[in-house]
Amino acid sequence: MVQLRAHKILAWVVCFSLLLAACGTSSQNEAAISTAVAQTVEAGAVSTPLLAVSTNTPETIPPVLQPTLTPGSTPTAEATLSSAPSDPDCIHANLVGEYPPDGTVYKPGTAFTKTWTIKNEGTCAWDSTYKLIFWSGDALGGATYYDMPEIVAPGDDISITINLTAPPTEGTYTGYWRLKTPWNAEFGVGQYSQAFYVNIVVDKRPQQEYGVVDLQYQIVREPAEGCPANVLYTVYATFTTNGPLDLSYYWEQKDGNESAVKELSFAAAGSKTVSRSWMVGRGDSPNERWMQIIVLTPKYTEFQKATWPNNCP
Repeated sequence: MVQLRAHKILAWVVCFSLLLAACGTSSQNEAAISTAVAQTVEAGAVSTPLLAVSTNTPETIPPVLQPTLTPGSTPTAEATLSSAPSDPDCIHANLVGEYPPDGTVYKPGTAFTKTWTIKNEGTCAWDSTYKLIFWSGDALGGATYYDMPEIVAPGDDISITINLTAPPTEGTYTGYWRLKTPWNAEFGVGQYSQAFYVNIVVDKRPQQEYGVVDLQYQIVREPAEGCPANVLYTVYATFTTNGPLDLSYYWEQKDGNESAVKELSFAAAGSKTVSRSWMVGRGDSPNERWMQIIVLTPKYTEFQKATWPNNCP
């Protein structure tokens, strides 16, 4: 539309110039033509707006990418911070489990995973804007921070797994981790919001085989004396291991009443005690009774029997 108007003005100028050429002097004609052409150019400049083009190249800032908690997932960009809620009970957490246990031995350079199971004890849900962050100690090849992989509602728990690598030098290593809110508040687990951690031992010697090295029984009778209508016998079994160990076991007893399979975990070498009770009534068979621990994993073992007499037949 603007171009059409400019063409019409130019045609008018040409006609006007020819008319002046026929009627006036040469100098007058030239002045008139120059004035008309200048006015035409000015009119075209006003009528045809130009697009503004910036010569400044905008600075490109790459997004900060971070790995996710589960291997093979696509990294996501760091979330925008938000303001802190007014609820003082918004963020609380408890550590309810971890694997592998602290003190696990690895050869130098071994890749491994660490899993913490954490319960949301606060009133605020955790989403992907919450992060797992490295706090202090030995990073063991982990990233600085990881996005929470899923929403964790108040009262729910989540298992957080990260990939780590044992250092090339022998020794004991500990890395401390915490959680972080989108408003930059950092918190841990338990009553005092302590950092949770991964603890490993790096040893280049051949891996030692860990297992149960001893099992001791203790039999407790209630009441200790006399022959009431019923006597309760409780057998306490104390396992001792030579290192970190996860084992499964069950109780077997003389009358064929077996227990369900149970699990027991050792974070390091040490002892733990379990128990099982048997009620014996007055007038029951005078024969002796026994209970026995049978370990299923990591190595099947039938331990000795805990035996006691029936003093009130």
